[in-house]
Amino acid sequence: MYTNRSSAEEIWGQQARQALRNVQTAIEAAGGTLADIVALRIYMVNYKPEQADAVVSALREFFPEDGRPASTWIGVSTLAVSNFLIEIEATAVLE
Repeated sequence: MYTNRSSAEEIWGQQARQALRNVQTAIEAAGGTLADIVALRIYMVNYKPEQADAVVSALREFFPEDGRPASTWIGVSTLAVSNFLIEIEATAVLE
């Protein structure tokens, strides 16, 4: 599927950042911010530990270290959209 590890990491990072932008758009449409997110569920196709660096890097771009929500990473065989490698579900508390 990929020619080398760096291109695979790049694709994982791109998809993670896009998923997080989608989460940000949704939370802002509801009147909240990323700081209102208390939990993330991260679904990753055929998850391997070496994919973690790209996803963690994306998370750091969106959440400060002292404000990162709890996260659960779940390896799956496929997602609803076949070319997606990552899906992020967020739980937020809005007051």
